[in-house]
Amino acid sequence: MLNDWLKTVCLMLSKVKLAAVFDVSKGMPDMLCCWPQDQGGAVSPLVAQVDLAITSDNPVISYLSIDEGVCVITKKFTGPDDQTFVVLICFPDSGVSPKYQLSLIDWSLVWYRLLVKNAHSDPVASSASIASDAKASERTPILLWIGDKLRAFRVSLLIALCFLMLCLFLPVDHSIKPPVVVEGRIQRSITIPVDGVIKTIDVQAGDIINAGQLIASLDDAEIRLQLDQLKNDVAVAEKQHRQALAQLKYAEAQQFSLQGDIANIDMQLLQQKLSRLALRAPITGQIISGDMGRAMGSVVKQGQVLFEMAPVGQYRIVFEVDEADIRYVSKGNTGEILLTGLGNRAYPVVLDTVSSVFTAQPGQRFYRVEGHIEGDISKDIRPGMKGVADLIVGRKRLGEILFGPLMHWLRLKSWQWLP
Repeated sequence: MLNDWLKTVCLMLSKVKLAAVFDVSKGMPDMLCCWPQDQGGAVSPLVAQVDLAITSDNPVISYLSIDEGVCVITKKFTGPDDQTFVVLICFPDSGVSPKYQLSLIDWSLVWYRLLVKNAHSDPVASSASIASDAKASERTPILLWIGDKLRAFRVSLLIALCFLMLCLFLPVDHSIKPPVVVEGRIQRSITIPVDGVIKTIDVQAGDIINAGQLIASLDDAEIRLQLDQLKNDVAVAEKQHRQALAQLKYAEAQQFSLQGDIANIDMQLLQQKLSRLALRAPITGQIISGDMGRAMGSVVKQGQVLFEMAPVGQYRIVFEVDEADIRYVSKGNTGEILLTGLGNRAYPVVLDTVSSVFTAQPGQRFYRVEGHIEGDISKDIRPGMKGVADLIVGRKRLGEILFGPLMHWLRLKSWQWLP
């Protein structure tokens, strides 16, 4: 049994060069078996390592300069009949992890004790097992076939369960998939400066225009009439001022001079208002919102937004991260986005800021996170495009990713329901 066990252990361990088992119950090492079986003579130079293991309760790891360097691991263990053995396993010096190999050796020793215990089981149980085997041999071929299939199914099921448990502890990338929207990095609004009527609209949504280019203009007829009236008031005030001075009426002359100054100030205000009736582009960019092509002649109010502009090619990506996932997100996280209108290509992104601003919806709450696209930006990308992101926010076990939301929900409900 020791010979078969040692052979199996050597096949299980990687890069085993030589192995042997010694009986040290009498204080002197007596080799019981070795692997490979024809290498018994090669074990002789390593007997000194067995002597070290006899005097130590811990495994002994030695590096020797034999055959270009070897790593020798020796470990003392006790058999079922209180016999003392030492197992010696020799590895090449390069690429060996003694800690990993020792853990496998410890596991194999447990396996050996179980094998010996089963071999020395109760004779009555053994005879019962023999009787049951005799009865099984008398079964029909169909029942035997069914029994073989059931045993194979149980073995396959056990292997599948072990594989599933191993997969649940496998570390993988933890990613979240929030919705995204593309916005201009700089957005400017063109608003109405005064109450009035739209006279002309010179651009449409989607046009690319330069800074200072005329966008729209308001009707200035009423303001020009007011300017003409104020010019007339200034002329009258100046004439009355001169007449009062000629008549030596200094008080009246001062009053007419003040009226003229007030009229001049009103004229300057109207001229400033008149200059703002021509709406021009504040930056070079693209009109991203505002379809006012049919709004000429309509009445508008002061402060009303007519158009919105953004520079071409300078975008920021806004992520709507669910409140359950915001704790995993931090500045510098990377990922990819896939836009609905450009589904043939994914763009790499990097997070810039994680804001505390949130948007509440029925039953949900989303936090605003901003980022940018890395590398070249496609000319097809436009502000307002929506899509979905795949952000890598760390590493977790596969089981935590699959069952974490369920466990979180159960904890919340138990907190609510339990007294």
